[in-house]
Amino acid sequence: MKSYVTLSLIGTSLLLFAGCSDSTASIEFEDAALEEAVLEAVDSEGETVTAEEAASVETLDVSDAGIETIDGIDQLENLTDLNLAGNAISDFSPLDELKHLEELHAGDIFITETMDDSQWELLEQLEEDGIEVNARVRLSVEDPEDEPSKGIFLTVSEGNQTVYLLGSIHVGDENLYPLHNEIEEAFDEADHLAVEIDIADIDEMEITSYMMQEGMYTDGTTLSDVLDEDVYEKAVSHLSEFGMTSSLVDSYKPWFVSMLLTDVALMDTDFSGEHGIDNYFMERAHSDGLPVISLESIESQLETISGAPEEEQIESLEATVEGYDVYEEDTQQLINLWRSGNSDLLTHLREMDNETDQLALDERDVAMADQIEEFLQGDNGDTYFVVVGAMHLVGDNSIAGLLEQRGYHVETPEGF
Repeated sequence: MKSYVTLSLIGTSLLLFAGCSDSTASIEFEDAALEEAVLEAVDSEGETVTAEEAASVETLDVSDAGIETIDGIDQLENLTDLNLAGNAISDFSPLDELKHLEELHAGDIFITETMDDSQWELLEQLEEDGIEVNARVRLSVEDPEDEPSKGIFLTVSEGNQTVYLLGSIHVGDENLYPLHNEIEEAFDEADHLAVEIDIADIDEMEITSYMMQEGMYTDGTTLSDVLDEDVYEKAVSHLSEFGMTSSLVDSYKPWFVSMLLTDVALMDTDFSGEHGIDNYFMERAHSDGLPVISLESIESQLETISGAPEEEQIESLEATVEGYDVYEEDTQQLINLWRSGNSDLLTHLREMDNETDQLALDERDVAMADQIEEFLQGDNGDTYFVVVGAMHLVGDNSIAGLLEQRGYHVETPEGF
């Protein structure tokens, strides 16, 4: 009984103290830039933020404020809308304490070689909790500089059959080269080159006709009907610089506009498909008379893109528009990643794709893995050099992952 009374008295005293808390007491933030931004938001005449002022804050825009840590932001207990874009924040965990948060603008979130997965998991959890999280995912990878490019390079053998697998990047510049000696030596051994699509087999007129037919609305729908006004206007603005009228752009479907914007953005850089790894080896093969095998057709690739649900097409277009201004920088980061040969980071990128993109990638990888298995099951003693996008060789459902699941030994060549 004595213990019960004692605990009851302690509980009562805590309630009394809580009820008498001083709303004029100052609260503190670890980051001076954050505290200054909050002071400005509450239009305080004091030098510090009071608890009462903090409780009044529902919307806070602290973009580009030079903030490095948001420790203490949980004291803004009624915050519903927060803009953190343009700051160097690496730890978002204090956001988990904001119980009334409805919308977060996180700005650019960089994937690095030393990234902390817990931060991504937290942002994903916020989304699952119903918070609208707006963030632009970008890469930040050190340039390997004078090192030869590695890509993702693997070898598979079965009996007297050998298959080399090179995960490529489709655009680049002269800085992609030279490639690692092991890659060049493997190509010199090859009896066949296999690529996603041999561009020598493409009928450009036929493909253009297909794209125009599949890429335009024919039921009266327009692009402006399905896009947010801001996204639509930005897309039209970018394409108008290359002579496309708004009425023409309005007739196109989202997937087609995404492709157009990517092509236009590429034209403003020093990168090109001519310097891409696929093209490098195709030109060498055609010059040397080496047989070239297409693992896919341009029609099948376009059907995969154009057949995506409209919602996914719109999301992809929104991302393309959002990243248009940093296209060159982001492409350089992809090149840095490819040159470094960091398979773990590439795997993470593959896993970050939305469900529809993952399913499309999985289906393509199954079809290509089937053909590569046929190479391995042959009895001609030939060596095949296979070049596909790097994302096709990382992850459990990739070509490499599928071959391993089927019992083949996939490994990185010794000395690579």
